[in-house]
Amino acid sequence: MNRKMFALTCAILLVSVATGQPQIPTGGPIPDRRGFNNSVNDRKLTDPVEEVVRKVAGNTYVIAGAGGNIVVQAGPDGLFLVDDNFTVFYPRILAAIRQISDKPVRMIVNTHWHPDHNQNNANFAKQGSLVFAHPNTRMALMQFKLSTPEGLPVVTSSEPMTFHFNGEEISYIPLKPSHTNGDVAVYFHGSDVFAFGDVFTTDYPAIGIQEGGTIENFVDNYNLALKMTKPSTIFVPGHAQLSKQTDVIAVRDAITTIHARFLEMVKKGMTIEQVLQARPSKEFDARFATENFAPNEMQNSGRWYQQMFDEAKAHLSQH
Repeated sequence: MNRKMFALTCAILLVSVATGQPQIPTGGPIPDRRGFNNSVNDRKLTDPVEEVVRKVAGNTYVIAGAGGNIVVQAGPDGLFLVDDNFTVFYPRILAAIRQISDKPVRMIVNTHWHPDHNQNNANFAKQGSLVFAHPNTRMALMQFKLSTPEGLPVVTSSEPMTFHFNGEEISYIPLKPSHTNGDVAVYFHGSDVFAFGDVFTTDYPAIGIQEGGTIENFVDNYNLALKMTKPSTIFVPGHAQLSKQTDVIAVRDAITTIHARFLEMVKKGMTIEQVLQARPSKEFDARFATENFAPNEMQNSGRWYQQMFDEAKAHLSQH
């Protein structure tokens, strides 16, 4: 038996050497550096960043390091990406992709317009990649001058679409405005992997109030995803760790309870300072406060309380 195991190990190593492809671990922790700014000239920030590759399931992989998680579906047809991260990390991202496959990147879906999810559109478009997104994502990239013309999505849709790629059915799923007004998700049916963008990040979600984002919309988006998927489905959040349905349910239920408390407090005329002192999220903070995941200035509990407070006022003014 020992000889057989030794021979099998040697065979695996020989295949790895022959193909030039390293063995990619399945699952496990991935880096969470949300809040990173695209500081091209600040090597103190960029040098420590390491792009990590993990197999998720089936034909799908995740590349994580700084910026949003990148989902890669690989097969004989080429590569299908969900999001593509900051330009400063493009060489590392490309090297990470080449750990997975030497095939060309054929298609990219941007989950929303924030730069940590789409800045490499132009780099991949120059290689022939086709970029898909919600119409509002393209509009925001143009309005805020966040993209060159080469990096703008060339196919936009606010309606569901189905791709058939690498022998797998892939659903493009427009979502209700929540993190932004251009949120979309992608479900790889054969691999049973759901890429959620920043609508789901395993902690309290960042609310795009100015773009029509509401807690009700977050809950509806979570319920849609839960209805489409199975207990075995692996969710890839826009940031943070690979997750299961139970994690989505936990966030949904927490924000539902906290939102009801915010509504009651705002109805009573409480100020944001009084709400902060009352701390209506106190029993949930140990699990969902952003500071527990990746401390940063972009999103923290104080900012989230302000978002929830503003969302509650907007909600009450419309009902």
